[in-house]
This record gives sequence, structure tokens and C-alpha cells, in this order.
Amino acid sequence: MTRSSLWLLAAAMITAFSSGALAGSTAGWDGTWRGAWGGKASEATSVTVAGKRVVSYEYQGVSHPVANSNVTPAKITYEDQGNTVTLIKKGDSTAFAALHSDQGDATAELTRQ
Repeated sequence: MTRSSLWLLAAAMITAFSSGALAGSTAGWDGTWRGAWGGKASEATSVTVAGKRVVSYEYQGVSHPVANSNVTPAKITYEDQGNTVTLIKKGDSTAFAALHSDQGDATAELTRQ
């Protein structure tokens, strides 16, 4: 291999494995995440994320805006009407959701649509 070929190969490897390139390999949260609390179709839910914030959630076909949320690369939390919801990212298109409310707790597996 010539010296210029080695430099080109080294530059390509540095670019491919730079922290910016690695960060770009995992999709963010933007999109609509759907699932069902307790896996029950009657407890259908979705969470819509855009611009690093939760904009709304839907429960049993009724949409609710979300005023405040905390979105990190691995986890989302938001509260509404005394309920606290936490989403933990499992993959680029899957997440685990936990709900805590006065009426009890529930979990759901969510998939980005």
C-alpha cells in the first residue's frame, strides 16, 4: 500500500469511528411511539416526541398536550394529571414505558411508528 493510500485509509477510519459518527448511529426519540399499557388493546397509548420534547400523548384515542418533559438520549420523563410516565430506550425503535399514578402502576412496550 502506498503512503497516500495509508493516509486515506486512516482518515476514513478516524471519520467512521469519531464520537460524532458514533452518536449519529443511534436514532433520537423523534416520532410517535405506540403500545398498550399491560399489553391490553383496550389500554392503547402513544407518545409523540419532536424537537427533544414530548409534545403529546394519546390514551384510548384521546390526545393530550404535554407542557413539560425531560428528554435525554436514553430516557424520557413527563407528567400529566398526576401521572408520571418514564420511557427507557431499548433500541432505535423500541422502548419500555412505566406509568405511575394514584390508580396504580402499569408498563408497556412501545414501538416507534
